[in-house]
Amino acid sequence: MAMKHRSVRGLIALTRERDGRVETPYREWFTTTWHEDGQRTVRAVCELERGLVADRSVLRDVTYTVDRARRPVDCFVRVHREGIFLGSAWFRFGEDFAECEAFGVEIGRLSQRFDGRCVPSFGAHALTCDVTHLEHFDHSRPERVQSARGVMLSSLEHDGCSGPLLCPIDFRIEYVGRESLTVPAGTFEADHYRFLLDGSLPQEHPTEELWCTPDDFIFLKVYVGGSVDTTYELQRLEVPF
Repeated sequence: MAMKHRSVRGLIALTRERDGRVETPYREWFTTTWHEDGQRTVRAVCELERGLVADRSVLRDVTYTVDRARRPVDCFVRVHREGIFLGSAWFRFGEDFAECEAFGVEIGRLSQRFDGRCVPSFGAHALTCDVTHLEHFDHSRPERVQSARGVMLSSLEHDGCSGPLLCPIDFRIEYVGRESLTVPAGTFEADHYRFLLDGSLPQEHPTEELWCTPDDFIFLKVYVGGSVDTTYELQRLEVPF
């Protein structure tokens, strides 16, 4: 009997020209699978060159699953900094808890558990995971700016290069509207949002704009403003099977 799941895979990158040559200081290869039981799993490998966000290179592996209601189920994150292992962690989420089992060269062996928390979304610092925060924006309400409360991240660093650990965060999401968007992978109908992160992180963080497909929430584009002024785009998207 044929399997009934479906998958897509793709490449996200930041490309820019410097000294007459094209650089790609950020690359993310991902596969997204929609399972027969309603769960969805994202697998991502993220490469950040030194100097893009901080004076260090970062290599991150992420495997993240959400349930039928698009709430986090579990996640694995492994991080290398400057080519050397920094840490890894397994995260699990339920209706009233979030827990983490981690080991890292800076944090040692560590266990975390937050009871009485229903975490709506989890940020593992893959761009394909960033758009999962948008899935709980309630379009039936008139407010174009809504709070995202009780969210957790694997790191509060801009490049996700710490821990990894459970880090609570609250911020706001603005819905800008629906538009036609052209990226290297093609032209798509897209929903456009903004993360309003003022005061949410220990470091100053400019407004982040995100575009994704309306129903499947496939990453299309992210623009980070301010002094960062970088754009990440979907370069390729394909059905592998």
